Amino acid sequence: MVRKNDTLHGIARKYGTSAADLKAYNNISNPDLLLVGSKLKICSKQARNVTYVVRKGDSLAAVASRFGVKTSTLARINRISRPDLIRVGRKLTVPAAGGTAPSRLPAVQRQALAKIRPTPKKWTKIVIHHSATPVDDAVNMHRVHEDRGMENGLAYHFVISNGSRKASDGEIYISKRWKDQLDGGHVKKLAWNQTCIGICLIGNFELRPPTTKQLDALLGLCEYLMEQCNISAEKVTTHKILHPGHTVCPGKNFSLSAFSEKISSR
Repeated sequence: MVRKNDTLHGIARKYGTSAADLKAYNNISNPDLLLVGSKLKICSKQARNVTYVVRKGDSLAAVASRFGVKTSTLARINRISRPDLIRVGRKLTVPAAGGTAPSRLPAVQRQALAKIRPTPKKWTKIVIHHSATPVDDAVNMHRVHEDRGMENGLAYHFVISNGSRKASDGEIYISKRWKDQLDGGHVKKLAWNQTCIGICLIGNFELRPPTTKQLDALLGLCEYLMEQCNISAEKVTTHKILHPGHTVCPGKNFSLSAFSEKISSR
């Protein structure tokens, strides 16, 4: 329970964890605003492992996401050589959340993503875009792309809102392209669209940077996709870097180097 004069860093030191993990584990948006009397879940490294019994419809990735651990970690601890084959009724040892960094994504978004199984070995890169419009939403973008004659409408696999219309700031929209594991339409070359996951953040980042909640959502989403699709941090890029001279997307106010450091620090 948070007491007067407590800080997130102080609580983290006391329980042998980090302020970053504590922030993510409790979905804290502003670590400088801790309410006295509120209860925090502690992702201590001394916490015990738990046992989970595999149920019908489970996948190793879904179980890992549910508990905020890496699929590779779960496979290694349980000596699973074929992560795509887990038997109903099998008991899995799940490491305590403190043993690995918890997911930055809210539970509802993790659950929605866990229902979708990425096509094995299809996706090799993540490409970040901006909409170049200060106000927009995924539904409107889908309609515009359909009007342009784009097959399957919305060109991106994911859209992250800035709260300007309908969706809340940082809310992730999962498009039909990801749900059905379809090629993207967000870059010029067909071969790139067949292998690159497209994520678009609403906003014009030539004029102003993405919101804090957008960046947090992007970080959580990229980490999730990297784990599920075996994509390294070096393969997370931007439209401009992938296609120099063709576009400024996602704008001068989005720093890929700063973003990549956050991924690499996990």
